[in-house]
Amino acid sequence: MKIKVQDFIDRIVDGDFISSEMEAPVNDIDGALKQLLSDFQTTVAQGKLGQQILVITDFEEAVSVRLESGIINLPFANINRVDNFFESSAAEVPVQVELIMEAPDLNASKFHIAQLGSIEALDNAPMEFAQQMITKVHAGLEQIQNNLAAAKEKKD
Repeated sequence: MKIKVQDFIDRIVDGDFISSEMEAPVNDIDGALKQLLSDFQTTVAQGKLGQQILVITDFEEAVSVRLESGIINLPFANINRVDNFFESSAAEVPVQVELIMEAPDLNASKFHIAQLGSIEALDNAPMEFAQQMITKVHAGLEQIQNNLAAAKEKKD
């Protein structure tokens, strides 16, 4: 799946993408992530851009995991910066799968983004994408738990 840079920007600015949100506790995270990826695959199979959101409910403050269509390693929220990375807004570029994790206790920026690969790669190896996503999210959750434990220890 390819898209012109300006078309991507216009579609995000205009809200011309499919977005869905679900919640799950940590102990159901792997199944929820697989469902998130499946929903994302359904969206892009229709030729649409997607933003699928999973809110993990077991933390004091919200932990959000998102899959977004992207053309550069930036979330939809930073759409105004996307064209800075391309010589021409008429350039046709591959659409990528971006994994975004947000949580107050994740890191200093409370945010992490990782490009998982192209839509074509997702179509060719969905199980590998699922495993890569699950591994990255588990690492993020472990980091949150470590940061919370360190903060508690510092308090005591």
